[in-house]
Amino acid sequence: MEAKASLSFDKWRDIFEESFPDLEKYSTLYKDLHQHPELPCQESRTASVVAGHLESLGYHVQRNVGGHGVIGILRNGDGTAVLLRSELDALPMKENTELPYASKVKQVDADGCTKWVMHGCGHDMHMASLLGAADLLRKVRDAWSGTLICVFQPNEERLFGAKAMIDDGLFDKIPMPDIVLGQHAVPTKAGTIGTRPGRVLGFLDSLSVRVYGKGTHSSTPELGIDPILMGSCIISRLQMVVAREIDFKEPCVVTCGTTFHGGTDASIIPEYADFKVDIRSFNKDIQLTAVNAVKRIIEGECQAANSPRSPRIVTAASCPPIDNDNEATARFTEALHSFYGDKAEKDGTIRDLPFNHNPRFAPEIEPSLRAGIEGLAIASVVFFERRA
Repeated sequence: MEAKASLSFDKWRDIFEESFPDLEKYSTLYKDLHQHPELPCQESRTASVVAGHLESLGYHVQRNVGGHGVIGILRNGDGTAVLLRSELDALPMKENTELPYASKVKQVDADGCTKWVMHGCGHDMHMASLLGAADLLRKVRDAWSGTLICVFQPNEERLFGAKAMIDDGLFDKIPMPDIVLGQHAVPTKAGTIGTRPGRVLGFLDSLSVRVYGKGTHSSTPELGIDPILMGSCIISRLQMVVAREIDFKEPCVVTCGTTFHGGTDASIIPEYADFKVDIRSFNKDIQLTAVNAVKRIIEGECQAANSPRSPRIVTAASCPPIDNDNEATARFTEALHSFYGDKAEKDGTIRDLPFNHNPRFAPEIEPSLRAGIEGLAIASVVFFERRA
């Protein structure tokens, strides 16, 4: 990627400050999104709010891309095409933040069950920040040249939204981006912007598992084969994969974090039990080792329990890692130091804060929102052509 001659970031600081959008307006937007979360593939209201806001800013908007996906394009002369992305969806969990704008939403999920819904991963902050950055970059468009593409992805939590948008012709609907930029809220010091070159997110394989037993009354367990006990033994045994089969220097986790379901009543030993397993690591060989070990243990425990059938193991989702471009990351990091000067910090993680996907996860609106808007705007102008 060719470096562009740039205005000094002292100048950008002044330009942004003069035109910075009303934070109260975007705080209100954030609270509205937070109060009205929607499950994957059901983000109709959220998408409507996002699309309507982009249209009010003068962007060319396309709706319902790959589901409820939204695209907003601002063409501003020749130059680099920069794509900024956010997510639309929320999580099936009950919020426990006690905030005045906490979610009280319930929805029927794809499995037919009614569930509480919460923005417990920061997607509401991502949307508000991207919309704020779209507003800011529109206001200062006399200072840059290029094309800004805003993409709001549906169904991110279940990992199929990006592919759905691509399959629906995303890259036929937008100019081919020269660079794709995104950010994610994490539990660190509010207002901090962090960067990392190279690998930032690892491999993921998510397995849906069904183990089979033999149904009977709970008073006669000797006449049946208990798949709940079988599944419990499997889940306990899986914790040994990382502890005993993976090099301690290699990050790897094996997690059974979803609802374990088996049977309908305490008096029934059911015919089968269902659960899911997530395997994550940063190394392809380690990932393969862990996945094979998980499958081996599931099959072995079923055999040991005298299961009448082999287990059903289906890969529900599989994701490659995300690697940040080293040169692009270095340029953005340099711009952050130039823009913030002495306020720049290297680390600020506070491990006691509720992590993403926790029912108490709640970003501090300010200064997080300002940092989210500034971060995306700074990253964009690093790569746009600058006008004198």
